[in-house]
Amino acid sequence: MVTMLQNIHELVGFLTQSESIALPIADRRELLVKRLAGWVGSASGFWSWGRGIPLESNITPVATIVTGFSKEQLSRFPEVALSDQTVRLFNQPIRELLRKQDHVTVSRSMIWNDSEWSSDPFVRNVLHSLDWDNWLISVRYLTSDTWASMTFFRSLGKPDYEPTDLELVELVMSSVEWMKPKVSESVSPSTFVDLSPRLRSVMLLLLDGQSRKQIASSLSITLHTVNDHCKEIYHRFEVNSATELAARFLKSA
Repeated sequence: MVTMLQNIHELVGFLTQSESIALPIADRRELLVKRLAGWVGSASGFWSWGRGIPLESNITPVATIVTGFSKEQLSRFPEVALSDQTVRLFNQPIRELLRKQDHVTVSRSMIWNDSEWSSDPFVRNVLHSLDWDNWLISVRYLTSDTWASMTFFRSLGKPDYEPTDLELVELVMSSVEWMKPKVSESVSPSTFVDLSPRLRSVMLLLLDGQSRKQIASSLSITLHTVNDHCKEIYHRFEVNSATELAARFLKSA
């Protein structure tokens, strides 16, 4: 039986391998999601990130990486993800947990007991038909409106996840810095062509949620200078705030 310690040893080995470090960040993320699915005994799963307030409905995914999906699962994934039943079974209970903290990692049995889950028509007719049953979900808010999540599924007939499985996923979500996306990732490099290096730096930090005081400290410039740069950036992109600035680029992501 594979122990938590063995899984952590493999995780550390993966994170420190020169081959892994040399990979582009998108490839690194894809490979880690695949490895993590295996470590927690999952047939399939996905990592995603996006924008949205946790207690509201305007949750907008920006990017998703899937692993282990069959052709049918992949083709029906958008339909299932956007259904009202998925909101009822997954989104609403997790939002309630997020009222108290900015991150949560849960398994199916922590939300729904065996009887409730197995007798639910959507579970029986849709999820089970796709060979999705027990699940593990980890959601972490990186700023007030930027989130990342990890979701794994076990096949029909497999047991629910153990506490050690949740601990491993939580460890990855909390500790692996390059699994914590930034809004600036979704902005095309062509956006910055006409900006000076300093304006480019200020804009990237704005998009990643830093306050003006934090930007001034990060770049070793005065708050007055930051304010001037922000005014110029907002004028160029015809917006009035950092939120509007991020929304402009995320709409086309």
